[in-house]
Amino acid sequence: MNKKLLMLGIVAVAGFFVFSAFDGKTLEQQKAEIAQMVTMKLDEIRMQKDQECSEKVNMEAQRRFDEILAQRAADEAAGKKPAKASKPKSKAGTGGKGPAVDPLPQPAPAPTDPKKSKIEGAPNTQEKADKMQGAPPNTDKKKAKMQGGGGK
Repeated sequence: MNKKLLMLGIVAVAGFFVFSAFDGKTLEQQKAEIAQMVTMKLDEIRMQKDQECSEKVNMEAQRRFDEILAQRAADEAAGKKPAKASKPKSKAGTGGKGPAVDPLPQPAPAPTDPKKSKIEGAPNTQEKADKMQGAPPNTDKKKAKMQGGGGK
């Protein structure tokens, strides 16, 4: 008897929570309310991340600016003349407008391992890879030799 009464009480409490949680709203109303809450939360997070990103960028820009000022002060103290910013010569079609762009630094060449290059085969690795995958071999050179090549 006590077990039946306890189970009935649990079911009644669960039913009360289910019905009171949704306040009699339809499924569409519940989905719209959830979507609205999600949108508000996403906007809040987006603003927070945007602010954090702006702060990081500003801190890095200030740090670089301070480094440049310190370098110039050190150059002046050492007796060097500071490098003057020369006006870039304009090309015929550009009209001299727009900022000058420094070229990107070239990455250092990757160290080569002689054992690895012997295993892979240095000059024709693409041909070997094509052959292994079943691609037809490139026979343009062979055809040109067989046909006389044109003598260029």
